[in-house]
Amino acid sequence: MFTLTRYYLWFFFFCFVYTLVTGLIAAWIPNEIAAALVTTPYLAAMITVLHIFLKRQRRAPTARERKYFTVAFITCFWLFNLIGLLASLAYFAGQDPQIWDSFLSYLGHWQFLAMALGLVLLVSVPMVLITLWFYGKQAQRMALRMFGHS
Repeated sequence: MFTLTRYYLWFFFFCFVYTLVTGLIAAWIPNEIAAALVTTPYLAAMITVLHIFLKRQRRAPTARERKYFTVAFITCFWLFNLIGLLASLAYFAGQDPQIWDSFLSYLGHWQFLAMALGLVLLVSVPMVLITLWFYGKQAQRMALRMFGHS
C-alpha cells in the first residue's frame, strides 16, 4: 500500500481554503444561516481530495484506505478547528486579557465541557458516516463512471 500522507496534506490545504471562502460567505448572511455552514469546508475538501485520488490512482479507495481517510480527515478537521480556536483566543486575549481568563474558567466547568463534547459528537458522527459512504459506494460509482472499473 502506498502512502496516503499527500492526500491528508491536500485535505488540510483545501479545508483551509474552503474555510476562508465559507468565512467570507458567512460574513454576509445572518448568523442563524451561517451556523449551518460549519461542515461545508470539511465536505468540500473531502470531495475534492476524493476527486484527486480517483484521478491519480484511477480506482476507488480500498476498505482499509477508506477507514484511514475517515479517521485522518476527522482528526485533521478537529485539529484545524482547535488551532483556529487557540489562535483566535491568543489574538483577542492580546487586546483583552480577560478573554483568556474567561475561557480557562469555562474549561473548569463540567457542563461546558459536556456541551462542547456533545457538539463535537453531534458534528463528528454524521461526518464519519458521510465520509465512509462517500469513499465507499459513491467512490466506486465515480470510478466506474470515470474509468469503467472500480
